Amino acid sequence: MNSKKVGYVIPLLGVIFFVTMGMGIIIGRTALLESPWHVFGYALASLLFGALVGFSEILSRYRDEPLQASITASGLAYLFLNGIISLAAFVLLRKYADNIFPGIKDDLLITAFVAGFGGMAVFRSKLFTFRSPDGNEYAIGPAIVLETVLKTIDQKIDRRRATERQGRVYEQMADLADFENTARYIKACLPSFQNLTQEEKREIQTVIEDYEKIDWPDSLKCLALGFAYLNIAGEENFNQVVGNLRKFLSETESQGAANISGPPAPATPAAPKVPPASSKSKTPQR
Repeated sequence: MNSKKVGYVIPLLGVIFFVTMGMGIIIGRTALLESPWHVFGYALASLLFGALVGFSEILSRYRDEPLQASITASGLAYLFLNGIISLAAFVLLRKYADNIFPGIKDDLLITAFVAGFGGMAVFRSKLFTFRSPDGNEYAIGPAIVLETVLKTIDQKIDRRRATERQGRVYEQMADLADFENTARYIKACLPSFQNLTQEEKREIQTVIEDYEKIDWPDSLKCLALGFAYLNIAGEENFNQVVGNLRKFLSETESQGAANISGPPAPATPAAPKVPPASSKSKTPQR
């Protein structure tokens, strides 16, 4: 999905998310306590809270373009499954309020928060722990299944993003074969970021130092450095930097060629012009 489409989709998803969450809380707070709408509103809010937890996990794992990773089919499935887990946790907290968290059984708002932001913790609670005769406790129930499914979906997101990243870096950097100057230019661009952490800066420096020691063609080293820079820069900034990098390498190559050829030879002074002889011969006087 290109950046233009993402620019339209992301605000739309944000509006839908917050409107739905707000509707759920409003319904839950305004409906009568005995009304099914009262419970439904908070249940809907817990589902949205769970989706928000899944969204934050994607943001932390896919640093280059986390929003694009979130709106892929696998990304949306990840958000939906997190929401369903939170919704199921809300139902369990209501059904077994006295056994799990008795302190919140009469507060639907807190129940929605606990279910939404701690759905997996609810499924790991003592309700799903089996104590054997020898005194050992074993976790049973859906927690391990849900974690496996979430991990599988996350791997699918990672493969999709890897395919897109491989195509972008290869298309723009496959013909670059000057690793030394490429590394220098990338390091020179890092101060353009105002919120880049020292850890992220060291990450780029470590990649450069590691590949300086490897006996690989410079073209492969440039590709590896491109992936590392894409991690912290994102696609838009990556495109801009690579475009400027090409100009920098071209100018560096031109300057190097001029230095090898040496200074221009001094101009040879022009020979004095001799006036041409007259075609008419002079007649001797008597």
